[in-house]
Amino acid sequence: MQVSLQIYDPKTRVGMRGMLKTKSAGKQILLVVSITLACFFLLGLLGTVILSMVTGMNLSEIGNTDQWNYSDPRTVAMIRGMQAVQFVSLFLVPAWINTYFLTTDRRTYLGLRVMQPKYLLAGVAVMIISIPFVNWMGELNRQIDFPPDMAAWMKEKEEQASLMIRALLSRRSPADLMLNLFFIAVLASVGEELLFRGLLQRLFIKLFRSPLAGILVSAFLFSAMHMQFYGFFPRFLLGAVLGLIYWYSGSLWIAIIAHFVYDAALIILAYFYPEMLNDESTVKVTNMAFAGLVSFAITAALIFWMKVNSRTKYAEVYANDAVPVKDHPF
Repeated sequence: MQVSLQIYDPKTRVGMRGMLKTKSAGKQILLVVSITLACFFLLGLLGTVILSMVTGMNLSEIGNTDQWNYSDPRTVAMIRGMQAVQFVSLFLVPAWINTYFLTTDRRTYLGLRVMQPKYLLAGVAVMIISIPFVNWMGELNRQIDFPPDMAAWMKEKEEQASLMIRALLSRRSPADLMLNLFFIAVLASVGEELLFRGLLQRLFIKLFRSPLAGILVSAFLFSAMHMQFYGFFPRFLLGAVLGLIYWYSGSLWIAIIAHFVYDAALIILAYFYPEMLNDESTVKVTNMAFAGLVSFAITAALIFWMKVNSRTKYAEVYANDAVPVKDHPF
């Protein structure tokens, strides 16, 4: 009797894994949104209950954010815990589940490829150099006049987010600095890039057959999710820049590191210059418009360099996704 041996290859396994990879982009986006919201609700609820037990704050206290005492260590622990719960429930678990159905090669699909040093340096430089331009856009954004009722609601949301961030950044010990770098910069950079660049940007590019359109739409959603409307435009621009960095470099790791460096730089600056946390701070960029324009010019030049040297091919990225295999000029 002759026995034949067959080598097992997980990429060819028959089953639910990758079963939706050739479906239309619209159906895939619907899947991603549905799974992400379900995970965020269910795991977020579970995480909140666990945080209540760990911190000693009951659920009614947690839900009544207007009454939070931000000098209470329990509140600080709760805020950090909420960031961890958000990371798991909104970013990490949904990315893992969604890619299970969308691909048989999760790392390639999410762009978790080996980084090229030149793109890493360019990506990090882009994010640091863009800070004056982003600050200028933030100032212009804050000068927009909204209808009174809408403006009041927007300012309330802005103030809630601002109070939480200040509660963390105003703590002055080196240990708190390390914790802030982890809970604010690391978790946000990894989680947000997985969802908005690794998943949504890829799907919107497939939907519109256009890298630029996909990058801009995912950047719009990235900014809208933060519910901070007086910072909408600068955050939208950051999302677009991160999308371009990812597309041209071909590695999501570079976008993650660039995102982390940007957030970490602001956290470290706030640690050494706490007056930055004061709304009435007199610390301003000298000639903000000029600095912003210079920042924009250098940022645009670096992104153009990445574009010229990029090896990303539209046809190769979507070769297994049932889209036209011809290359795209962007």
